[in-house]
Amino acid sequence: MKEYVTIGNEVTFETVIDRSRFIASAVHAQTVEQAVEHLNAQRKKYFDATHNCYAYIVGDKAKFGDDGEPQGTAGMPIYECIKQNGLDFVCVVVTRYFGGIKLGAGGLVRAYGGSCAEVLRRAERIKMTDCTLAEVVVDYSVLKPLRKALQPYAKEQNVFYEDKVRLLYLFPTVLSTTISDIVSQNTLGKGVFTEKERLMSHIDDL
Repeated sequence: MKEYVTIGNEVTFETVIDRSRFIASAVHAQTVEQAVEHLNAQRKKYFDATHNCYAYIVGDKAKFGDDGEPQGTAGMPIYECIKQNGLDFVCVVVTRYFGGIKLGAGGLVRAYGGSCAEVLRRAERIKMTDCTLAEVVVDYSVLKPLRKALQPYAKEQNVFYEDKVRLLYLFPTVLSTTISDIVSQNTLGKGVFTEKERLMSHIDDL
């Protein structure tokens, strides 16, 4: 699994350039279907707009569209902007209401690329890391020191108080051996460490 940077909640930006109104909307899209869903939602919302241009990058899949603007003046600048920001799993739609003044090819590139840059500048950046979800089963007597030892390296997801204590921890996969060693050292080898799942997750606050 490859680490990547994406954005958080949907963010919008609006500007007027030579009487044309530009509305940019950026969302996190985990799948192509989600990207298309956002595009369709914007088309429906701004059904009376002159153009709804877009670009998305979803892993190894990418697409952009000019929606009637001269070829290469809208979708491509949006795509390049997402790429230059080092983002993945992102869809940006820039809507235009034509104001009566033609911007020319260069003006359109600047307008669409600039609108994308501004909306992404306002978006929260989230680093997604290759993580492991693991279960740790220990005696009650070692719970407190174990939690303290694991705190700098792993995020506790849940805890179940049964015959023994069962904890779920999320941590960067590269730390798997470190976590296993901490469990072993703090339980004198009696703790049970079991990896359950690998997933991409945001745990930058460790």
